[in-house]
Amino acid sequence: MATRHRIARLAEPLALGTILWTASGAAPAFAYLDPGTGSMMLQLLLGGVAGAMVVGKIYFRKVTDFLRHIGRRQPTA
Repeated sequence: MATRHRIARLAEPLALGTILWTASGAAPAFAYLDPGTGSMMLQLLLGGVAGAMVVGKIYFRKVTDFLRHIGRRQPTA
């Protein structure tokens, strides 16, 4: 278990460094973004937010049900 944490601690800076190195060497893209692209990006963003809210609601309900169950502990006979 300790080895897994050690590897994870080393992998995070390596991944960040790789992303920054790759992004710094990007050449400018002379591309055209039409209005439909902005609409699609907005839909992706709103869909992601809605999905995150649904996932949050599901896990919030699981946590509250678990805490309620702990509060209703059965008396031992």
